[in-house]
Amino acid sequence: MLTHVVLAFLAATADTTTAPDTVRRVVREFPPVEVRALLTHPRSNQTVHELGARAIRTYPVDGVADVLAMQPGVVATGEELHVRGGRAGETVVTLDGLVLNEPQRHRAADLPLLAVRSIEVVSGMPESRLPGGLAGVIDFHTLDPTARFEGETRWQSDGGLDTKFDRWSARASAPLHVAGLGFAAAADLRMDDTSLPQLRTRERDDWAGLPLGLRADNRLAGWFKLAPVERPQRFALQVFASRQQRRPFDPMWSLDGYVGVDSAGTATFSPGPQPGYARYRAADHLAVTEDRRVGAWLSASAARASTRVSAGLGWLHAHSITAMGGEEGLDAGLQLPLFGRLSSSDPFHVLWGDDPLRRESESDLLQFRADVERSFATGMARAGAGMQYEEVRLEELDGMILPLPLDAFRSYRAYAPGAFAYAQGRWEREGLIVNPGLRAEYFTAGEARDDQTLPAGSDGMLTLSPRIGIAYPLSPRDIFSVAWARAHQAPPRDLLYDNRVSISNRQPLGNPALRPTLQISYEAAVKHLFSREWALQSSVFYRDVAREAGARNYAVTGPDANIRYTDDDQASAAGFEWNLRYERGDQRRLELSYTFLRAWGYESRPEGDPYGAVREVKSAPIGETPLSWDRRHSVLLAGFTRWRDQVAVAWSTALGSPLPWTPKPRRFPPADLSATNSRRLGWSEVTNLDLRYTPPRVSRLTIGLEVRNLFDHRGEIGVSVDGYPNPFINTRFDDYAAYRDETGLGGGAYWTGSGWVAVHDPRLYAAPRHVRMSFDWSW
Repeated sequence: MLTHVVLAFLAATADTTTAPDTVRRVVREFPPVEVRALLTHPRSNQTVHELGARAIRTYPVDGVADVLAMQPGVVATGEELHVRGGRAGETVVTLDGLVLNEPQRHRAADLPLLAVRSIEVVSGMPESRLPGGLAGVIDFHTLDPTARFEGETRWQSDGGLDTKFDRWSARASAPLHVAGLGFAAAADLRMDDTSLPQLRTRERDDWAGLPLGLRADNRLAGWFKLAPVERPQRFALQVFASRQQRRPFDPMWSLDGYVGVDSAGTATFSPGPQPGYARYRAADHLAVTEDRRVGAWLSASAARASTRVSAGLGWLHAHSITAMGGEEGLDAGLQLPLFGRLSSSDPFHVLWGDDPLRRESESDLLQFRADVERSFATGMARAGAGMQYEEVRLEELDGMILPLPLDAFRSYRAYAPGAFAYAQGRWEREGLIVNPGLRAEYFTAGEARDDQTLPAGSDGMLTLSPRIGIAYPLSPRDIFSVAWARAHQAPPRDLLYDNRVSISNRQPLGNPALRPTLQISYEAAVKHLFSREWALQSSVFYRDVAREAGARNYAVTGPDANIRYTDDDQASAAGFEWNLRYERGDQRRLELSYTFLRAWGYESRPEGDPYGAVREVKSAPIGETPLSWDRRHSVLLAGFTRWRDQVAVAWSTALGSPLPWTPKPRRFPPADLSATNSRRLGWSEVTNLDLRYTPPRVSRLTIGLEVRNLFDHRGEIGVSVDGYPNPFINTRFDDYAAYRDETGLGGGAYWTGSGWVAVHDPRLYAAPRHVRMSFDWSW
């Protein structure tokens, strides 16, 4: 009877009023794989939201991050994604088993959107085979080579009429006719000035006779896969690379004119030329950040009878530079920025000088893993083990504290091994499905821990992460599950190492004694199939996180206090997810999601609040308050449909309740820490729309009209930003938040002693409506 119940749930092709005998006959007619595409892993305790290639390429999105932001339980704040109330770095991103998070700050690499076959967002209890992500795992699966040459290319552009957005993407796959191998490849180039003002001097280079130049946001990603055409899972070699250059906008760096500086260092600005004045365009002196990633993944597997064995070897390299013009090296000539005095009429804008921050970081991650899986009549068992080797390097110069008796230069170079082993099982008996698992991980700060400023940590730590889930089919169309999990995640390595002794409060001291963060989570879920085309998935969850990275006072030598990273923070999240899904082949898809979420804890950032004196004793958190991504209600409606293979419409509407913000007093340090994130912004709404038309006689060509933020909603997305390198505004004092607290107005302002001067900072508002055209050609 159990076999019939489970198979009926997997297929779910009969009407709900069908008799049990009829259900069994329908199961034999329709293979279970058809329904697995609608509800993923029905017998597992994982809560998985899956998007296939058709949805990924059809939805109105610009990148992988936009795809992930459309999933239940995900809150996007800027470029950071918070899954089920977790910090951005608490979500692990994998590519067919390869971890894509670099070890320094756990930032994930980019992949071309056309290279992705499917994305699984595992926000519930991940199986023990998946790496330890406190907020879940995002698992990418890439395309396989095809038996014939095929591909597509897409061009999207606003014609230079809006944000100067241009994007070219392509994919191709074909057999090589050598040893049964084939290849698949994809590339993506995106350049966009974004909706923020672009004040830099334009750079133009001739390429093939065309004038081209870098823009505010430039992204390039490529991917290549070599595998057998017939059975690509037997062997695969994947190589990917990405490069991103960001040229930020900051209203502090917006003056354009002529500046004279006297012997006392006092700068005078003039909009026109003056004797002895030098031409100065502040935006050209703001630092540029360039990130590069490259990786390779070699995997192989073999199956015999009920046993499958697989192994993989991977390498990931990351390199990042923040400097003037993106140039390498920290010894370039540096002119510190000059600001007006606090009592002057303009203490906000940079009057002369360069961005004082120089940073260059590099990391390598080498990974190996082996897995074995065996199926039984009553379940399955899976086990595996792996090793990794991490090497990190950093050189950072904070020029703003060079004149002070503080350590302005931070550097480290460290390497450390790691290992993991896991076991996962599934047993079914009398209608009950049990999913137990155990994962063991070894973490160490490495030998470099003895060379740091702070006392060294232990030689290493072994963590055990058990989990257990129980699922029970209530009917041929309903399955109920409960799960409990204890998980660990290693801290980012940038928080472990430091060579400074006397520091500013901008960057805490690295601490090699940090322990892996601990999380205990609970979840209950119900999966229901209405028919072959309709499914509902709902879950209630609670997460309790301890030993999170935070910042606390610490005296290295003498009575002077520094702040250092500790693992004394804690956080919690609780919520409810409801996801209704309709899918009819590749022609129609509709998804309606609602998420209720509460996220609270000690601090939203590991560094703590970024405002205060350059060097002083900072107040430790006195209790838990809402986190910056504590969005209580989120509603998402998304889908696409096609008519006669000629007209296609895709849309998404995201509605979110207000995010929190912290009121601040004017020109005084905050006295009431319980006021942290005690106020709320307004509701947010974003609707994206894509219309595509395929001419009847040119079936390979598709013409599209794309609109982002269709209703031009310009709600606030933030209240304040870090004002570095300004010595007072939005650093020592949070002027933006004080202005909003006093006046109720957004956009930011600075205090001159006689009144507020509004900044109208566009970074605090949602981007306006954008309209583009697109052209697709497939073969």
